Amino acid sequence: MKQQLLLAVSAVFFSTSAFANGGFEPNPKACVNVGKEINRVSTEMKVAKSGIQKSWLKRQLGALESKRSHCSTKGFSTR
Repeated sequence: MKQQLLLAVSAVFFSTSAFANGGFEPNPKACVNVGKEINRVSTEMKVAKSGIQKSWLKRQLGALESKRSHCSTKGFSTR
């Protein structure tokens, strides 16, 4: 039982730390349109009427901002 618990906790720890950025690996091609996508999602969020839609867009915006941060850390432009 302890071994299974240890294995489960280890799996969760490694999966969250390894994929904290969603498996996104910054490169010039992936980073080039992140800024445009952030603008698009922000605009959609302003006009969204549904709370569910706003919540989903807010999560998407957070992921995009994380991508932008990873891109700028690696020195790639996000336009």
